[in-house]
Amino acid sequence: MKTGEPHCPGDEDETFKDGITNGAHWYDVEGGMQDYNYVWANCFEITLELSCCKYPPASQLQQEWENNRESLITLIEKVHIGVKGFVKDSVTGSGLENATVSVAGINHNITTGRFGDFHRLLVPGTYNLTVVLTGYMPLTVYNIVVKEGPATQVDFSLRPTVTSLIPDTTEAVATASTVAIPNIPSETSSSYQPIQPKDFHHHHFPDMEIFLRRFANEYSNITRLYSLGKSVESRELYVMEISDNPGVHEPGEPEFKYIGNMHGNEVVGRELLLNLIEYLCKNFGTDTEVTDLVRSTRIHLMPSMNPDGYEKSQEGDSIGVTGRNNSNNFDLNRNFPDQFVQITDPTQPETIAVMSWMKAYPFVLSANLHGGSLVVNYPFDDDEQGLATYSKSPDDAVFQQIALSYSKENSQMYQGRPCKNMYPNEYFPHGITNGASWYNVPGGMQDWNYLQTNCFEVTIELGCVKYPLEKDLPKFWEQNRRSLIQFMKQVHQGVKGFVLDATDGRGILNATISVAEINHPVTTYKTGDYWRLLVPGTYKITASARGLGQSAEYRHIWSLEISNKPNISEPEEPKIRFVAGIHGNAPVGTELLLALAEFLCLNYKKNPAVTQLVDRTRIVIVPSLNPDGRERAQEKDCTSKTGQTNAHGKDLDTDFTSNASQPETKAIIENLIQKQDFSLSVALDGGSVLVTYPYDKPVQTVENKETLKHLASLYANNHPSMHMGQPSCPNKSDENIPGGVMRGAEWHSHLGSMKDYSVTYGHCPEITVYTSCCYFPGAAQLPSLWAENKRSLLSMLVEVHKGVHGLVKDKTGKPISKAVIVLNEGIKVHTKEGGYFHILLAPGVHNINAIADGYQQQHSQVFVHHDAASSVVIVFDADNRIFGLPRELVVTVSGATMSALILTACIIWCICSIKSNRHKDGFHRLRQHHDEYEDEIRMMSTGSKKSLLSHEFQDETDTEEETLYSSKH
Repeated sequence: MKTGEPHCPGDEDETFKDGITNGAHWYDVEGGMQDYNYVWANCFEITLELSCCKYPPASQLQQEWENNRESLITLIEKVHIGVKGFVKDSVTGSGLENATVSVAGINHNITTGRFGDFHRLLVPGTYNLTVVLTGYMPLTVYNIVVKEGPATQVDFSLRPTVTSLIPDTTEAVATASTVAIPNIPSETSSSYQPIQPKDFHHHHFPDMEIFLRRFANEYSNITRLYSLGKSVESRELYVMEISDNPGVHEPGEPEFKYIGNMHGNEVVGRELLLNLIEYLCKNFGTDTEVTDLVRSTRIHLMPSMNPDGYEKSQEGDSIGVTGRNNSNNFDLNRNFPDQFVQITDPTQPETIAVMSWMKAYPFVLSANLHGGSLVVNYPFDDDEQGLATYSKSPDDAVFQQIALSYSKENSQMYQGRPCKNMYPNEYFPHGITNGASWYNVPGGMQDWNYLQTNCFEVTIELGCVKYPLEKDLPKFWEQNRRSLIQFMKQVHQGVKGFVLDATDGRGILNATISVAEINHPVTTYKTGDYWRLLVPGTYKITASARGLGQSAEYRHIWSLEISNKPNISEPEEPKIRFVAGIHGNAPVGTELLLALAEFLCLNYKKNPAVTQLVDRTRIVIVPSLNPDGRERAQEKDCTSKTGQTNAHGKDLDTDFTSNASQPETKAIIENLIQKQDFSLSVALDGGSVLVTYPYDKPVQTVENKETLKHLASLYANNHPSMHMGQPSCPNKSDENIPGGVMRGAEWHSHLGSMKDYSVTYGHCPEITVYTSCCYFPGAAQLPSLWAENKRSLLSMLVEVHKGVHGLVKDKTGKPISKAVIVLNEGIKVHTKEGGYFHILLAPGVHNINAIADGYQQQHSQVFVHHDAASSVVIVFDADNRIFGLPRELVVTVSGATMSALILTACIIWCICSIKSNRHKDGFHRLRQHHDEYEDEIRMMSTGSKKSLLSHEFQDETDTEEETLYSSKH
């Protein structure tokens, strides 16, 4: 080898000086491993060509060993040359992981290991080494001498950065408070200049993905890269979170977002957000302004909402439209539900993903970055007449203040005459404008933010040229960098605080915060925290919290949670939802749910089976979704439609759409369905005796049909007559429904139903149970109806513990939340906090695909038993993940059975003498003394140590072998 003349057959003239060569000088190899090691890891790798013959005969192997033995040993010894040492915290003495070690004059850095250890290969010479880590002061050691032989030992001790915190905004502690503007430090002192971005070029999707993953990897202590979903062409909709505690909402800390590239050919915002990511990451820990902002704010940056359109756009485009729309050719900024106009275009995947995102996070302030002019545009974007006229929002003063915070820092924008050559007559005083006053935009994103969430959003036009030349990008950063930072600081203006339960001090979710004389309430987040942007002044603020929400006539829509730990998150427990009264003229379901709630509460801690059900299940009961219609309905009106709709005349079971218009449907969508944490939902109605399963809309195929039909059949089979399929309702005496179960569209086809919305958007199976031929039966019929449905209702509480229970974690045991679990290539759920997921499935074999950002999709199968849950543990091997490469996914199906998760029981209902006193309307909820329940239900021990429902509900007329799941056929 060292002669440099290998004399390989076919390449006899090939020579390599000293037997070595630069790889590309020999021939070009794309995607090679040695370059990847050097560029993306700390490892120096070379490629050795050991023999002219690729697969020599065994007789030559001894000679090959003799040729290479000393070389192999010598190469191993070279791992000890250069400089080595540890990087430690000067205060605690602990090793610092991921600190960057750089050598002056050599543009290749390495990072420290888990214990702060590093090893930098170097040839003999004199070097200056610098170590940098966010949160610490940089340190340089000069004139380090490296000699032949063992590495020179050099240790670094880094001093933590000491920074001041951003002062709190006004804390609301009473109904009246004065709003003051906090003093947030601006930029830096003259003695230190922040590090400016250097990556100024147009990033197509692969380049943007590499950029985002690189910064997520290098600054993992303050970043989290996640995706909202995929575009029409299956490009990821990436978001970079920057926070001192990424992935976690810190109570009391506001959340902020920037969205860029909504129109694919308007690219400046896309590049500015990438610049901003670089700026925040590189200056955290050394720049006071950046450090304070990141520590006090959870920042979300979405560089491209329309990555498909971007790839079609052309550099140099000033006023064109190529690439503006998404791949389905829809303008995403005309695709959101509007307050004045019915948007008829189909809601696009990008729009749906962003709306779901906005509902999931407690965003306070946002900006949507566009191009084509130079102005900050604030709500409203349209008006009722569709005219270009000033359309003032209730918070017009706040919007003007936050818009000015951006324009004042951009001198060209603030002058108000942005594009003189293109639009000579266009003038925006101080660089801001009301949206509709400029031109009318129905279906815009900023108005939807303000009306449907707690977030105040403006639209910022960043320049007259939509797709500027690459050489001009540094100019755009310089013009906007102060504006971008100053606008983010506005999230801390106004009033913030917590709404707590006076009895136990716990935060109240979805409490309403109202400001007197401003008709725009905001709501609290999970821990009761809230933020309300306001201009300086004195205000009267009121907090209120009642039920899920209010009906059109302001009646409360109540929700009852039954659990051993109400209001405390227990993601490992299955959660079931019961809803009734969607049609006010059919309150039979309301009464059955009130009876169910009473039964569970009165028997808790008295009946062992009920106690275990409540202890291990989260039960949510909404007894009356349409209280206004219920007030108009009349007892014993078995067929009347009076009260079927709400006070606005709307059938609520046609209003469950992305553009829901009624307060009742909005309440249950926002507070229950969109939480996506239910495993099963049961809706009770009247007018027949059967169960329907999705879909109510006409569809060719029904995903997960077997499971949905199984759930419906389970209810019907535990009902004394429903499973016979002959409701025998008046005027429908010849009706025949096989098994008492039917697909909704085959029963009464309609759009916008609650169960269709629950399946599609809540990822929760829902069945509708028609419990009585009579919509509004008399009070005398209630005891028999309760007796008929009690066993079926309880069977749902048992069934919710079956299916597949799973846990997703990495190799270190850290749970992975928000992973996507796809069953049978159709059903999709996300893992909850703690990495848990739960899916109800019909008995049999089911396919599982597990997907998590940055990991390789994997496939497995699980067998679901009819009488127990199957447990699945999905383990992602974190050790194999290097900058976005696929991880090996190991799926372990643990145990075929979750032993004793199930109640092998018989429910026997002997309601002997139920006496009720009528209310004045003659229709009321069933009441019984708890002693009667004690006589009615008794527990039969199985003699085993099963976990859940290990006892039976035993009916005195049934045999011991006849359990809750006995066949009725």
